[in-house]
Amino acid sequence: MIKVGDLVKMKETSHYPGATRDRNVTGVVVDVVLGDTPGSRKAEEHWLKIVFLDGTKSTLFHDEIEVVTEIKGDK
Repeated sequence: MIKVGDLVKMKETSHYPGATRDRNVTGVVVDVVLGDTPGSRKAEEHWLKIVFLDGTKSTLFHDEIEVVTEIKGDK
């Protein structure tokens, strides 16, 4: 599971308003939000609040990013 402090990059950015076409936009996870998926009893969605290295911010679904470096710490 992706955690606060992990260094991540977006898999694709071209469909986000105002986003760069660069597919290697890197940022740091600052918050993880769990929520129930509408229409499903047990599944959870994992939304991540990310601050990118260029200073922009976004909330993305976990499948839209990949982890570059995991933060070490308590598990």
